[in-house]
Amino acid sequence: MAYTRYKSETVLSKQEKVSLMAEYITYYENLIKEQDLDVLNVKITREVFDSILEEIGTLLNKHASIMANEDGPVKDFLQSNPLPPHMQELLPDEFRAFSLLLNSLKQWVSAESSATDRFLLGGTAKQTCRAAVNRCIVTGEELGDRPELHHPMRDGRPPII
Repeated sequence: MAYTRYKSETVLSKQEKVSLMAEYITYYENLIKEQDLDVLNVKITREVFDSILEEIGTLLNKHASIMANEDGPVKDFLQSNPLPPHMQELLPDEFRAFSLLLNSLKQWVSAESSATDRFLLGGTAKQTCRAAVNRCIVTGEELGDRPELHHPMRDGRPPII
């Protein structure tokens, strides 16, 4: 099965986005008042994801070995960028291919994380946040003109400004 990026089937107007964000912020302001600041720091343990992370690591190792040893762009890259003899002993080609794959994965994760931020808010998440809130939900202090929202409506974690 090929990877498909999640895309929202709902298209919100600018005002709907601002209202949704304001509702989200107000919801957590009220939770903080009812409970305490711990409501902003709820975490899920990494162990929940251990099996999938193990699969990903195994897949990276397998493909690093293939790419380092079979003819193709990665093997060509490794050969075109040789290491000094002593370093070659310390950094085998499979490890170098793994490092290249890992870097590629980081870039992919970054792009996909950005896409999750755009899921409901589109490319204007920062501007929508600025339009929806002008004070800190914890201290009540004015934020000025540069607030940035972490976890903007993507995974159930509270929005942290």
